[in-house]
Amino acid sequence: MYEAFYKLHSKPFRLTPDPAMLFPSKGHKRAMSYLLYGFDQGEGFVMITGAVGTGKTLLIQKLMQELAQRNIAVTSIASANLDGEDILPAIASQLGLSYEGRSKEALLQDLKKHLTALCTRHSHALLVVDEAQTLTPSALEMLRILSNMELGGRALLQIFLVGQGELRRTIISNRMEQLRQRIMASHRLEPMEADESRAYILHRLRAVGWDNDPKLASEIFAGVHQASRGIPRKINVIMDRLLLYGYLEETHSLDQAALTTVLEELRDEMPEVPQTLEPPAVTRPREMPMPNTASPEHQNELATLEDMRNKILLQLMREELRLKQMLEGGAATDTTADVASPHTAQGGE
Repeated sequence: MYEAFYKLHSKPFRLTPDPAMLFPSKGHKRAMSYLLYGFDQGEGFVMITGAVGTGKTLLIQKLMQELAQRNIAVTSIASANLDGEDILPAIASQLGLSYEGRSKEALLQDLKKHLTALCTRHSHALLVVDEAQTLTPSALEMLRILSNMELGGRALLQIFLVGQGELRRTIISNRMEQLRQRIMASHRLEPMEADESRAYILHRLRAVGWDNDPKLASEIFAGVHQASRGIPRKINVIMDRLLLYGYLEETHSLDQAALTTVLEELRDEMPEVPQTLEPPAVTRPREMPMPNTASPEHQNELATLEDMRNKILLQLMREELRLKQMLEGGAATDTTADVASPHTAQGGE
C-alpha cells in the first residue's frame, strides 16, 4: 500500500517480531545483559517479564541469534495454560521423545537420560518458556525439579521464563521460595520514555529507507507516545495507520491533525480496548488456568489477518472519500473518478 507511495523498502511497523528491527532501548539492552549473564551461569532460571507488546518475544529471538554460534542445545515451548501434568509431555514432545502413556516418573527419567546425552555433545542445554504467565504453580514447580537435574555437579538444563507481569505475581503470591532462589537473573521490561519512543519511530523508518517522506511534524512523536504509553506494539499500530492515512490522503506531510484523525478512528474501531494492553492482576484459585494469549506460532497468522483488515479498511476509506467528493462537488467529475479509481490507486503503490 503506502510503501511504494513513500518509497520504502517494506513496512516499518509490522506487528510480527523481527530481530533485524530490534531497537536497542535502555530496557532492552539491560534485559539482554541479564539474559547473557544468566546464560553464562549455566544453571537455574532467568526471568524476563513485561506488559503485552513491550518486545519480550523479539528480545528472545535476538538472544537466539546471539547464541547461534555457541555450542548449545536449545528447545522452546509457548505455554498455553499448562499445569503440572502437562508440562513434562510438552517438553518431551519438543525434544522428540515419546510421552503418551508415560507416567510422570518415567518421563522425568527419560528427560534426564536425554539431557545427559545432550550434555555430552553440547556445552549447554537451554529451555525457553514463552508466555510463562499462563503456567500454574504446579507446572512451575515441575520446572524447578527439572532445573535440579545434574551430572557431576553440573546442571543438565537451564530455563528462561518469559511472560507478563502476572508471572512474577504468581511466583510471589504462591510462596514459591525454592524457585525464587533458583532465579539467577531477572528483569522487567518497562514502556519507553518519550525520547526513546521518538528514537524508536525514527529507527524503524530509517531501517526501511525513509528519507523524510512523509515529513513528520514534531508534535507527532509526543502524540504517539502519549497515546501508546510507550508500548512498542501500540506505537506500531498507530504509526502504521498514520502512514496509511497519509497514503489515502495523498499527502507527503503528516501533522497533529492527521494523528488526531487516526486516533479517533482507532478508538471508534476498538472502543473497549483499555489504556494499557496488560490485563489487571486477578486473584485466581491455585490451579485455575490463566487466560490464553497468542503464541509466537500464531503471530504470522495475526499479521496476515491484520493485512486483510487493512485492505478492507482501504476500500471503505476510498469509497467514503469518493462519496464525500460527490456531495461537496454536486456530482462526480471525471477527475474525482480518476482519483478514487482502483487503477490510480494501484499506480500509487
